[in-house]
Amino acid sequence: MKRWQAAGALAAALGLGGCGSLPSLPPVQLGNPPLASPGAPTPIKTDAQITNALVDLVQAKDHFKVDLSQVQQGTPVGDILFLGSPIGYQLRNRYLTIGVPLAEALSRNGDPVFRERLINLARWDSDGETRAAALVALAGARDAVHFDVFREALMHLDPAVRFGALEALLIWDHPEKSLPLFSRAADTDTEPILRVYAAMALARAGEDAGRMRLRAFLDHNSWLVRAMAAQYLGECGSAEDYDLLVSRIGREISNDFVVAEYCIAALKLFPKKSP
Repeated sequence: MKRWQAAGALAAALGLGGCGSLPSLPPVQLGNPPLASPGAPTPIKTDAQITNALVDLVQAKDHFKVDLSQVQQGTPVGDILFLGSPIGYQLRNRYLTIGVPLAEALSRNGDPVFRERLINLARWDSDGETRAAALVALAGARDAVHFDVFREALMHLDPAVRFGALEALLIWDHPEKSLPLFSRAADTDTEPILRVYAAMALARAGEDAGRMRLRAFLDHNSWLVRAMAAQYLGECGSAEDYDLLVSRIGREISNDFVVAEYCIAALKLFPKKSP
């Protein structure tokens, strides 16, 4: 669900929450990056039939969308719509959205030919869901050489692509390069839920600025933004956030999802309280 050439300079100037200056970023490199960094393990070549089939599936995935208006009760697909357990939701998401199993398949294929196609999908595919899945799959290699692929995706107009880039940067796990991008997204992305997610990424990395942003999002006019901020504070917050969240439980009268997230987050933070 991002405009980044000045990310390093802006992030260094922020100085929020006592997190200090964030590392500056190198200039953007044009053209596709190498398939892997020098000295990295050589990708394992796999059966071309598998690689070609995966590429065909990704490029034709719009043909596999499930039309929910045509689903009938009493059929396997109809039954899956009413599964309410965590595993049920997982199955519903996996088999109603082809991008979910495709993303898993993409991340498991290390063939060098496929890696090049994956980079092209991440950079140039016209479908936002496909690009996002390719970005997440590429991040699984955790190779620093792919940095510019993620950075340019954060400039895309499609929020789905930008969100995929943020998710990919978390998986990629190179904080020295990703923190300035998270900081910029948390402040300037046009989509509030992307700003919340970027703030969570900062908080997860131990940046006080991320927690400060999450606390501020608790006052947002969107209930979804407030709920997400509460969830992430429960994961990345400190003992002081326990009292903050508990104090808001009785004040939240507009949405029960938000109240539930306040309660869950407070329960997670309760062990951090001083006796």
